[in-house]
Amino acid sequence: MHNHLTTFINLHTHRKPQLADELAIRNAYHNYPKNKLEALPYLVSAGIHPWQLQQDFSLQLNQLEKIANQNKVIAIGECGLDRIKGPAIEIQVKAFQQQIEIANQLNKPLILHLVKSYSDILAHANSIHVPWIIHGFKGNLIEANNLIQKGACLSFGPRLLMNEDLQLIFTSLPITSIYLETDTKPILISEMYSKAAFLRNIETDSLKTAISANFARDFNYNETR
Repeated sequence: MHNHLTTFINLHTHRKPQLADELAIRNAYHNYPKNKLEALPYLVSAGIHPWQLQQDFSLQLNQLEKIANQNKVIAIGECGLDRIKGPAIEIQVKAFQQQIEIANQLNKPLILHLVKSYSDILAHANSIHVPWIIHGFKGNLIEANNLIQKGACLSFGPRLLMNEDLQLIFTSLPITSIYLETDTKPILISEMYSKAAFLRNIETDSLKTAISANFARDFNYNETR
């Protein structure tokens, strides 16, 4: 059992949890086998990634709907909009709107993959009725503030360890709007927390407490599920 105050929340990862005190949301795809989900010893998010999206995504949507209501699926995603990779943006938008609907119906947060589309998402913000978190944020300060004003939280990944522009943005944002993640990189979430706490000039434990409070607010999660 995790005590949230001593837990490293890893908002988005493609690996199994690496630490005993890590609460990770591992990325699962829309077609993850339903019978395997409940046996997992960790939480997942499930969605149709824009890179995997087919022109006709009805089957993919069907597969997602079959698993989206499972307890282990704590969020819908990663899903979103990518203007560099994936099918035509019109198709991406349609699939994204459908996944917003699923999230709204199930009252589960959205974990978003956005590439060159931070302005696009603002048009959809009013239709999202659940918490939404942009994973691996790497935009500028104006984009960050616009997104937070619309209700987004921003999750920072391994790029935060080295990119000074991103570090400056990270330190200027309200702590109530941030998460940390390891994404696909083979690093520990504890490294992310150490660096992030150093950047914000606070103790790592204080940062853990703050992000755990964000998680409790956004994910309606209790340990008994």
